[in-house]
Order: sequence, then C-alpha cells, then structure tokens
Amino acid sequence: MKRFTVASMVLGVVVLSTLVAVAQNPANPSTSSPPRNSPGATSSSHTIRGKVYLPSGAMPDQRIRVVLELNTGGVAAEIFTDSVGNFEFRGVTANSYKVTVPSDHSSYDTTSETVEVYGTFSRTFIVQLYLKEKDSDILVKPKGRLLSVAEMQEVPKPAKKAYELGLKRARDNKPADAVKSFEEAIQAYPDYLLALNKLGEQYAALNQPEDAEKAFQRAIGVSGKYALARINYGMLLVKEKRYPEAVTQLEEANRLDNDFPMSHMNLGLALMNSEPPDVDKAEKELNKAIETGGKEFSYVRLHLFNLNIRRNTLDKAVVQLEAYLKESPDAPNAPAVREKLGQLKKMVATKK
Repeated sequence: MKRFTVASMVLGVVVLSTLVAVAQNPANPSTSSPPRNSPGATSSSHTIRGKVYLPSGAMPDQRIRVVLELNTGGVAAEIFTDSVGNFEFRGVTANSYKVTVPSDHSSYDTTSETVEVYGTFSRTFIVQLYLKEKDSDILVKPKGRLLSVAEMQEVPKPAKKAYELGLKRARDNKPADAVKSFEEAIQAYPDYLLALNKLGEQYAALNQPEDAEKAFQRAIGVSGKYALARINYGMLLVKEKRYPEAVTQLEEANRLDNDFPMSHMNLGLALMNSEPPDVDKAEKELNKAIETGGKEFSYVRLHLFNLNIRRNTLDKAVVQLEAYLKESPDAPNAPAVREKLGQLKKMVATKK
C-alpha cells in the first residue's frame, strides 16, 4: 500500500493556486467578441462573467443590454444577457473597466460596477449587478432578505448626497476620492452605517488595512447587528491571516444573517488555517457557501478539495473535483482540473 506523501499534498496547492482565482459563474451565459481599443493591454486574454438581478432581487425574464466600458473612456464591447441575466465578455485584455447596464427609462436606473482586469495568466473576473429601482435610493437586496439596520437609518440629505458621490467615485475606481466623500458623509452623520462600511471597503482597496479596520470597527460599534460590516471585517482579517479574530467576526455575522456565501466561505478558510485547525467545521462552512451561493460558488469545491487533501481523505477530494467539473465544465481551468483529477484517481487506486 502506497503512503500519502508530501508530494501528493502539493497536488492540492498547485490546483488551488491556479484555480481558485477563477470564480466560475453559471454555465452558458451570453458572450461577447473581444473588446476593442484596449490601450496598455497585455497579450493575456481574460474573461469577465456576470449576472444581472432585477430591483426585486429576481432574475430577469428577458435579455438585458450590458456595456463594457474602459474607465479611461470609450466602449470596449456590448452584449445582451441570456434570458436569466447571465453574460460574459471574452478575450478581455488587462485594463480598468466599468460594466454597465443602461437604464430602461421605466423600471430601473443605470447601474455600473468597476472591474480591474490584471495578470499575465488568463483569469475569469466576476461581477454581479443588482439593478436599482428607478428613482429609488435603496438597492433591494437579493433573495428577498429584510432590509438591514443600516438601510433603515434616517440619513440627513447632505450626508446622503456625499455618500452617493462616494459610491460613484468607488464605481469609477477612484478609491482615494471615494474615501473623501464617505468621510464627508460621516462628518455630516457620524453614525452613518452604510458610509462607514464603504469607507472601510475603500481603505481596503487602497491597501490601508489599519484604516479599513477602524472603519469596520466603528460601524460595528454603532450597531453590532450590522452583518455586512462584520463580514467585511472578517474578510479583511482573513487576508491579514488573523484567523481566530476572523472566526469571531464571521460567526457573529452568520448568526445575524446566514445568507451571505462569501461569509461562509471565508469562515471556512479561517477555520482551516487556525491553530489548531477545525477542519470538520470548516467543511460545513464551505459546503454552506456552495449551498447559498449556487453554481457561482462552485470554485469553493477547490477549497474543499484542498481540505480533503490535508486530512488524507483522497476519495472525498476526488468527489470535489468531479463535482466542480460537472458544475463548471467549460471553466477556463477545467483542463488543469481534469489533469489533476486523473493524477489523484491514480493515487487512490494505488492506495487500495
């Protein structure tokens, strides 16, 4: 019987480092031709995948126009979603983009999200656009969840105006300018939870973790029931490898609102990397991320694959790779996963 070796452990690391960065969205979305006029691009070809949700949080029942714009100006590509809101831009070169759904002038306003495409190896970048009801100040949350404590605050108009400017600057990939606007909003209304949370996000984007942490902590101090601030704080702590603290924040966030797949995924990673690790509980959290996030979170199976490699349950590691390929057969990393799956099956057969 062949022993499980350090070399076989490397199998998981190789797959994860190559593949987890590729967050796979629902299969067979509408696709575009390669973007045009992309200055400063590299030779690498990337993909931007996404999904559009109606103001109610439901999937659209008709095709919706999506525009890919360069943040420096100009339209790179245009496409229509499929009948349930999926879209895909292929052949995207490294650059700063804005993905926009123009207003239909009746039911929803124009909505945009900034995407930074980078890297010398082909990647898939994910964006979700939750359309805002026309002439409405509140973005309806998906899956019919109740409004959070932050969204129920009565905010003075000057604070709200500064906050909305901050959102625009954040979408335009101007985090330093966004910080100024969110700070202005907080100065006008010190307990402004949405602004405090967004301030933390922008400081994180500027790679200023200490300032981001202060903003998230301040939001939690205003209301400990604001789950999103705890989730963002927990994710920051995971990135900083402060795993026990991350576990505390993310467990409380999930107690407040159990429907955020990113929270469950990051809690799973924190539990896996804590000393000592709680691998069994991490497995439950990673499975919960897939359960709540659906196919868009199929890449979490690669974390589960590594988890099973770590505890030497190779048969379960095989199951995770097989499930990933079934859910995401056309993923850019699918050939590499198939190759690793073949290697792993040979190892399992040798052990028997």
